[in-house]
This record gives sequence, structure tokens and C-alpha cells, in this order.
Amino acid sequence: MKKLITVLLAFSFCFASPVKDEIQPEDIDILISLALDSSSVLNDSSFFDSKIDISIKIDLVEKSMIQNRIRIFKKRGLKKISYYLDRGKRYIPLIKEIFDRYSIPDEFIFLPIIESHFNIRAKSPAGAAGLWQFMPQTARMYGLTINKWIDERYDVEKSTIAAALYLKDLYGIFEDWTLALASYNTGEGVIIRKINKYGGLNFWDIDEYLSKETRNYVPNFLATVSIVRELLQKEHFDYKHMEFDILRVNKPVSLRYIASLIGYPVHLLREMNPHLKKGITPPYEGEYNVYIPKGYRETLEVALEKAPLERYPALKEYTVKKGDSLGKIAKKFGITVSYLKKINDIQNTVIMAGSVIKVPSYITAYPDYYDSIIDLSEDIIYTPKGIIYKVKKGDTLGKIAKKFRVSISAIKRWNRIKGFIYPNQRIIIYKRVKYRNTGESVVIKRNISYLKRKVKKRKPTFRYIFYRVKKGDSLLKIAKKYGVSVGQIKQWNRLKGNVIRVGQKITIIKRTNDG
Repeated sequence: MKKLITVLLAFSFCFASPVKDEIQPEDIDILISLALDSSSVLNDSSFFDSKIDISIKIDLVEKSMIQNRIRIFKKRGLKKISYYLDRGKRYIPLIKEIFDRYSIPDEFIFLPIIESHFNIRAKSPAGAAGLWQFMPQTARMYGLTINKWIDERYDVEKSTIAAALYLKDLYGIFEDWTLALASYNTGEGVIIRKINKYGGLNFWDIDEYLSKETRNYVPNFLATVSIVRELLQKEHFDYKHMEFDILRVNKPVSLRYIASLIGYPVHLLREMNPHLKKGITPPYEGEYNVYIPKGYRETLEVALEKAPLERYPALKEYTVKKGDSLGKIAKKFGITVSYLKKINDIQNTVIMAGSVIKVPSYITAYPDYYDSIIDLSEDIIYTPKGIIYKVKKGDTLGKIAKKFRVSISAIKRWNRIKGFIYPNQRIIIYKRVKYRNTGESVVIKRNISYLKRKVKKRKPTFRYIFYRVKKGDSLLKIAKKYGVSVGQIKQWNRLKGNVIRVGQKITIIKRTNDG
């Protein structure tokens, strides 16, 4: 038995290809599982010699594949990994503190290396943003505010809490961290469908059916984590030392004013707070984070408690009622009709009941808050029931339907529209969204038990095909015939090149539900 295990292990290490497209660990696993199941080797921690504690459970073959990638990354990517790590060191203690609170494995602390390279301003062409690369819909689902004043995907603490909640939900669905990782990359819906179609208990059972990006995402991430934690351990990195403080404010304040209170350059404060789009916290109710240099929080808390509040001119929204006219509205708010038309860019005197126009108001905020009139209106408001959209000049029902991916007939039905739409009209889109973009953050509790029931986990079964090479055959031709890759055939048959001969026996391993 010991000799058999040695041979099989040598086989597995020999054919754990460093080429991303050719790594198929479960195929090797089929060949050695019988020997390993009765062996104590799997429980031998020295077999995967590492200076870190891996809490994501992986078996022997997968460890060999990850070790192979570790060697490659150390040769070719160590400089980049070190650079990204250096950029992320200031955030790691906060991330660890939050992940410990939510019982997320330590490996996930380093997910931003893969997602954003620890660049808090990172934004993808698809619209994902921040350390955790949240798309807007998912961000709102997990309580992050996104509007014209703020984008909390760039708020390190709040986005990390959202990431922890999301990862916890993904684990709740699959009860496997490798599947949670894959879902974070490609979406839980994709993973559920692949498991239900092909069978599987973990990522390694379905990886060959995923996109190239997702197929490499999990092993590449685990290999990177191994390198990163080894680097941090060598320098005795302090996971508890925070390099900045978080000031929590519930009244509107500008970074300019905070900088003046502590004598700190405002441009450096702006760099620390990319989530504040205009350099101010939003002019709405709610608690917002301001990141400040270490050691200034208590001073600022006292200073803000004693600081006077000032009134600033603002524009709020008013819904036109039946019987309203521009004259009546102007009189109600103590302004002239010409000024009302100017702030609303109205060319004529006709206004429609149900439309929304801007009228004068004010807010209270700390000194030096804003230099001009504060426009409190939002073109798009996200509510638990749907989206409220303000029609702009040039909009048509077709354009709006395309923008929100709904039908024209649905928009007309939801809003009882029989004729035309007009500027400043509010259109309700009953498309499921999770969170309003003004006011207090709300995390929507997802129906994890329902999603969990949708996952039909089962262990994949395999059959062996023994094929005799015929005249005119090639590895590519055989691979196409059986729906496998050339790399798999070479792994299964320990072929170093692409040359095969007539009469040679080729082994093909197929899942029983692959045909």
C-alpha cells in the first residue's frame, strides 16, 4: 500500500500542470482516491509544509496543485504581490477585526489583492468598485449608500462589513468556502446551476465547467494567500495596529473644515476619503465615516461637539398638486416665478400635476460646508419596492425601459400612463432593488434557506473509456470525440508530447452524466 501511494503521489505531482488551462485536479483525484481514502497521508500536516494555517479545507491533490502555483508565483509574480500587499497593509488590521467579528476565514482578508490590488479607488470597466469590487446592486443589497454625494463602496470599513455579510451568505448557501469564493467571482446563480447539472460537493468537482477566469480564481487566490501570509509572518506583521482613525459624524461636515481643525492638508484628507465624492458628508440624515490621521479622533469629537451649526441654502423637491400653478408655488415659497423657472429650467408656464420641481429650502451643517446652493434632489431614488426615476429632457419610454431592462408596457401599467411622458415626471420602476440611496442604511436579509434548498449537491460519478488509437487519429481529434481537453488526455495517460501511435491504448475519464 505504501509503495502504491508513493507511486500515485509522484504521478499527481508530476502532472499538476503549471499551465492554467490544463489543471484538472479532480481527474487525478479519481485515480488515487481509493489508495488515499485508506491512508493516513491526508492527515499528515507535514505533507503540505507551510508557515501558515490554511482554514479552507482542501485535499492532497488540490494542495499539490496550489503548491505548484505558489512556486510559479514566487518566480514570476512575487514583486507584484509584494507591491499590492504593501499598499494593503494599512487596511489589513481593520479587515481582520471585522472578519473575526463575522467568523470569516483569515484567507479572505487578502481577497482585495485579487479583486482590486488593494487600491481603494479601483473601478472595473463593468462598474464594480472599491476594495471588494462591488457592483451597485449588490452594494445596495448589503447596505452601502451610493448617490451623487457618496459611494460607500470606497468606504473601507462599511464595504468590508458588506463583504463579510456577503461572504457569510454565500457560505450559508453552499456550506463550502471554495464554492463561496467561486460565487464571489461569478455569482451564486452560476454555481448553483453547475452543481445541479453536473453534480459536485465543492469547487474542485465543478471547476472544469466554469469560465476560465473562475476556474483559476480559487487556486490562484489560495496560492497568493499562502505567499502573502508567509511574507507577513517573516516581518512579524501586527494585525492589530491601525494606521488611521474613523470619525463618525451625523451632521453634514466638510473635509475642508476638519482639516482646518487639526492643521492637516486637505488634499491628504481627500485621499483618505474617496467615498466622499464632493469632499463633504451628504446633506442627509445618517451616520457617515470620515477617515482621519491616527490620534485625532477624540480632539475632533470634542471640537465638533462645541462647533456652531450654520444654515445653508438648498433646493428640495416639491410634487406638483392638482390646481397648482407656477405663481401659486412661487408665492408659497416666497420667490418669484422667474426664479422658480430658472432653478427648474422651465421654458413655459405649464406644469403637470404629479411632476416634481425644485423649490428653496435650507440645511444645517458645520461651518465651511458648501460654497453654493445645495441641490437635495436625486434623479434616481432606490426604495425597497423599486426605483423612482425623474424623467429628463429627451427621455422616451423606450429609453427608460432599456436603461432599467424592463418593458415599455410594464412602465405604462405601473404608472397608469396612457399618453406621453414629460420632463420632471416621476416614473416608478417596480424592479426589485434592495436599498434606498438616501437616508439610513438598511441591509436586506436574504432568503438563504431558499437558495440553500435549490442546491442539489451530490458526489459526481465517473466511467473509464479505453480507446485504441486508429490510423489518422490525433489527440485533438480524440479529445473532440469525447468532449475533453488535450491536456486532460495527456494527464490521464502521462503523455509528455502530442505524438501517439496506431494501436496505443488511451484512457478517457468521463462523468456518467457527460454522455
